[in-house]
Amino acid sequence: MNAMMPTIFFLLFAILPITCLMETTNVPNGCTKVDFPSFLNTTENTLAKTLGRYCLLVYLNMYPNGTWIGIAGQGQVCKVCCVCEDTEETLHYILTKAPNTFPCPNGKCNSKRKVHTKKKSTIKIW
Repeated sequence: MNAMMPTIFFLLFAILPITCLMETTNVPNGCTKVDFPSFLNTTENTLAKTLGRYCLLVYLNMYPNGTWIGIAGQGQVCKVCCVCEDTEETLHYILTKAPNTFPCPNGKCNSKRKVHTKKKSTIKIW
């Protein structure tokens, strides 16, 4: 057993850096993994940046020094996927309710963040 101790310590210290490099970010259902820098490489005000400011306001205390973007939820009505890159460049994904009046399919989100469908008006031509 004493002869195996150096081998065990070697393996322990060899595996430790590998586990630190492994990705620990969970992507919730409704979010998709993003290439974060590609959203920030534009000087224009994009939807992702605008929703990112919304996400920052919602989760200000969670990652106050992070950089946020927001993506309209994939297949989720009235949902926004908030993605934060923290100071260690780790991405954190959080699915949240869309802001009031956010345009969702078939209408806009109401105050309860449910789709408020617009009634279709018919125009009769005589």
